Amino acid sequence: MDLRTAIRTVHSDPLWWRKILIGGALFMSVVGAPFAGGWIIEYIDNSRKGYPAPLPPWFDWSTRWLMGMFAWIIDFLFYVMPFMVAGVVAFCVAFSAVLSNSPAFANQALTIVGVVALMYVIFMFMSSVSMVGRLIYVQDASPEHAMSMRSLREALRPGARGVYFRARLVSLPAYLPAIALGGVTFLVANLTIPGVLVIVLVLIWLTLIALLYAHLLVAQIYVAAERELERRGLSRVSELM
Repeated sequence: MDLRTAIRTVHSDPLWWRKILIGGALFMSVVGAPFAGGWIIEYIDNSRKGYPAPLPPWFDWSTRWLMGMFAWIIDFLFYVMPFMVAGVVAFCVAFSAVLSNSPAFANQALTIVGVVALMYVIFMFMSSVSMVGRLIYVQDASPEHAMSMRSLREALRPGARGVYFRARLVSLPAYLPAIALGGVTFLVANLTIPGVLVIVLVLIWLTLIALLYAHLLVAQIYVAAERELERRGLSRVSELM
């Protein structure tokens, strides 16, 4: 369960770079993003079956699109929806403050809401609930199981949470290229130079390529974590058995 092994596994496919370039291009659109998500799900499934290389080819578009939609919905439920709830709470607080003419109270309340929302996201990310949800989705072929609280219970299960937490720590450097490219994209987007739109689009593409590449590495790390749990006799039991 280390990053270098994950990199070697991905690079063992001589066409890895070409497949990721295609995935990054699909990732750039709302319609194409589910294809990239489904590709990652298929890669997790192949890795769990003992076939981490080569990377899946680009075919079977309809099935992969559906798989990717379910994968993004998992992220939406655990990350985006709580932020939407926080946004509603923040709006209600701000509206009440305007009616009561209490700007100081509004600032304090909004700060508290923002801090709680940020702490929630950090907790969910570090607990690996989204990746655990994908593993459950692949094992059970059941989106409803992955989208339920079962994912959180599994991520925090005694004996398993330590393994998942270490997997998350090991996987963190995989996101650094995407974060760096995202920062460069933001800086360039604020420049007033000729052709800046084209440059920004290329940088967005490169950022999404780096993010997709990170997802491949993270998939390998979590599949290894799952196998470690099996060796310890702590493997997850499918609800479909």
